[in-house]
Amino acid sequence: MNNLIFSTIKRILQVLPPGYKKKSAKMMILLFINSVMELFGLAAFLPLFSVILQDGVIQTHPIISKVYNSGGFTSENQFILFLAGFIVFAIIFKNIMSLYILRSQASFSLSLYQNFAIRLHQLYYRRGFAYFKSTNSNVIMRDVNVIPKLFSNNIVLPIFNFLNELFVLGFIIVSLVLYDWKAIVLLSFTILPIFLLFYNWVKGRSAKIEQESNRIQPLLGKSIFQSIFGFIDVEITNTQRQFREKIKYYLNKMVTLSIKRTIYAQAPTKVIEAGMVITIFAITAYGLYFIPERTGLAALLGLFALAAYRILPSVNRIMIALISIKGHQFTFDTIKDIKGTKFSDMDDKPISFDKSIQLENLCFRFPDQKNNLLKNINFTINKGDNIGFIGPSGAGKTTLMNLLLGFWQPNDGQITVDNIILDKSTLRHWRDKVGYVQQEVYILDGTIAENIAFGENTTEIDNNKLEHALKQASLWDFVNTLAKRANTIIGERGAKLSGGQRQRIGIARAIYSGASVLFFDEATSALDTQTEEEITESIRQLSNGELTLVVIAHRISTLKYCDKIIEINQGIITKETNYKEINK
Repeated sequence: MNNLIFSTIKRILQVLPPGYKKKSAKMMILLFINSVMELFGLAAFLPLFSVILQDGVIQTHPIISKVYNSGGFTSENQFILFLAGFIVFAIIFKNIMSLYILRSQASFSLSLYQNFAIRLHQLYYRRGFAYFKSTNSNVIMRDVNVIPKLFSNNIVLPIFNFLNELFVLGFIIVSLVLYDWKAIVLLSFTILPIFLLFYNWVKGRSAKIEQESNRIQPLLGKSIFQSIFGFIDVEITNTQRQFREKIKYYLNKMVTLSIKRTIYAQAPTKVIEAGMVITIFAITAYGLYFIPERTGLAALLGLFALAAYRILPSVNRIMIALISIKGHQFTFDTIKDIKGTKFSDMDDKPISFDKSIQLENLCFRFPDQKNNLLKNINFTINKGDNIGFIGPSGAGKTTLMNLLLGFWQPNDGQITVDNIILDKSTLRHWRDKVGYVQQEVYILDGTIAENIAFGENTTEIDNNKLEHALKQASLWDFVNTLAKRANTIIGERGAKLSGGQRQRIGIARAIYSGASVLFFDEATSALDTQTEEEITESIRQLSNGELTLVVIAHRISTLKYCDKIIEINQGIITKETNYKEINK
């Protein structure tokens, strides 16, 4: 148990962000103050008990008699009411202080959750394109949102609770030892074995529950996600039952784990209650044989009943805290990834695009492959060019575009923009200059305006830029037919739009961003012929010499406005031509 607490505190201190160690020291001081206040709240009852249970104590007890005589009390009843009123004041004051300290604990813990969630999100973005392509989105969402919350609520807060209750328990036990050390020894021999036996029985089981829950949660989310976003395919293939069975399977697992978790959470209270009853029996037996006067026995039982009033929840909270801390050690596996990671802004070297983009002897292979996918790629894109890429599926066209966008870095060779190497140090400035329209444009569950001014707050959207982008993307007439115009909600993934309209949203987004280079990755391949021609015409109208267009197309007809068409096959450039030569 000691090893668990010490090792957990050590691990917490290792992962705490800058500034939080000082905050944690302040929290320890507050916990100590809270413990003293708890003891003060209990001690306030002792004078009242003494006056009620022991005749003549008002005259014989040095402190009580002094308070009685200096207070001008005219009767013992009046003094007893004063003591009761003092207890009420003491308890109210103690509870106000406890609530303040509890608020401080919650604020510390939840701010830590927020800090870790933001830093993990930033960390995963730093891992880049490859990480997002190879990791399930439900795992990322769990790691960014759920794990930091579990860490804060089930590691940090329980550590505070454990230390606070340990302080309180320590003060109470010391006080009881001073009153009657034999009784406290008896108490230890009755309640301590029960506590240790139950804790050792439950700690491993609780840890397995939390680890299994952490494993199943993303699988359940994945199954639900697939059934929702695959609605059409699920309906067409009549596989609703199969998906529901899979969801039901994981839900059954979660329900079973939750039932066990609930039992283990409530069991400590019941165990400690039983332990306290045994303790009271033991103290009664002790008093009957070793305390000659029944009033002394009553005083002892009263004192221990009062102590039990606070000991019972303390021991219960300590046990719950230990079970929680043991069960959530797995959260460190994710949180520790933050340690040692620098979260300052990326290198931000300026890069301009006034002349050309050059690819020189570029080679690339994926991290898990030995052979190059792209081999010795050499070509130049001059400012204002309209460049088209064609080739069979798997030839490397999209990978090449991802290299130009900076999602991948070449294994050999280089990409330069106006003779400046395109790498991580220049990526931020380069991204300010490019727009990207994918085959499947990502649509936010928001308005047309929010989707075009992607990532901007609604109050910051530039209406002039928005209108220009809508007109350039041939969306202006469509938007003007809508009651709320650009403020129309278009649904999750653009559910209320046609395929062509979603592509136009992507084009408008690229234009709104002020990009000087537009990349189109088979932006029309999933559209019908008429819509494809309309989108192609919209793209053609952009090819006015001011914008540079780089287009991957499935059909040659969509590249008729291109100055140069590059054919890629098996990772090499096999031909550089133009639309007229291809159609001869």
